Amino acid sequence: MTSDNEQCPADTGVSRQAEEWFALLLDEGATANDRAEFRAWLQRSPEHVAAYSELERLWLGAAALPEVMPNPSLTRRKVLKSGGALVVLAAAGLGSAIYLRSAAADYRTGVGETARFTLPDGSIVELSTATAISLDFTTNQRRVVLREGEAFFIVAPDASRPFVVACKQLRSTALGTQFSVGMQENDIVVAVTEHTVRVSSPTEEQDVREGQSVIFANDRLSVPVMMDVDAQLSWRGGKLVFISTPFEDVVATLSRWRRGKMIVMDRTLSRRPVSIIVDVRRAGRILENLENGLPIRIASYSPWLTLIYPQ
Repeated sequence: MTSDNEQCPADTGVSRQAEEWFALLLDEGATANDRAEFRAWLQRSPEHVAAYSELERLWLGAAALPEVMPNPSLTRRKVLKSGGALVVLAAAGLGSAIYLRSAAADYRTGVGETARFTLPDGSIVELSTATAISLDFTTNQRRVVLREGEAFFIVAPDASRPFVVACKQLRSTALGTQFSVGMQENDIVVAVTEHTVRVSSPTEEQDVREGQSVIFANDRLSVPVMMDVDAQLSWRGGKLVFISTPFEDVVATLSRWRRGKMIVMDRTLSRRPVSIIVDVRRAGRILENLENGLPIRIASYSPWLTLIYPQ
């Protein structure tokens, strides 16, 4: 997105500028430069922060309105070029799509929740925050669809019925095992804690062994690599463990455990590696944990928008 003078004529006002930024940042094609310019726009005036915060509030509220149906032909870029009222309407439709997708699930958790369920075949599933799965179990197959979030599976043996987890284009077939499948922004991560999982994309296949993980990103499947199992799946014990993790990645992960948006306002800070343990069973104190454990300053303008600065 270009500067305010180029992109947002003066007579459109702060509200329209906020709407255009909101629509742009919803777009999966938003670039790092877009996000940097957005941070600069927020810093220019408290009015900018207040206007964007109100859109965040409307967006999160829209997710609870299942009667609002999205227009499948309306892309986010088209929304960006349209009027302000349409931006808010599109946000309601997109939020509704998320609601309907998880509402169709057989098992789900809300933001900040985890849960453990026994499936009809005796397998165990543990759901992380904001997670939804659907089941398709028949006499010859056991298929789980991960719709949102992350799930950990302890698979009951049944040689006659493969256990498969489908997540978008990816298929993970258990070979008598324990493993997790998680959606992280535009990526899918499969991590194995016991035995082996065969992970297949439309063009590739990898056998992922105990202690390894793979990432599916940009339509490519990575080579399996060794991982820190305790850190990657620490949410199962009610904590999130970050070891030398870029701060922007820490914030992105923690954002899944609380409502509202957290934005790192300093580029150097966003890239800084940090090590911290956060107790997600006390989701309401995530911001307090960050401020106590790191040299940062947090400004919460509403329950919906939090800005993070270096101290």
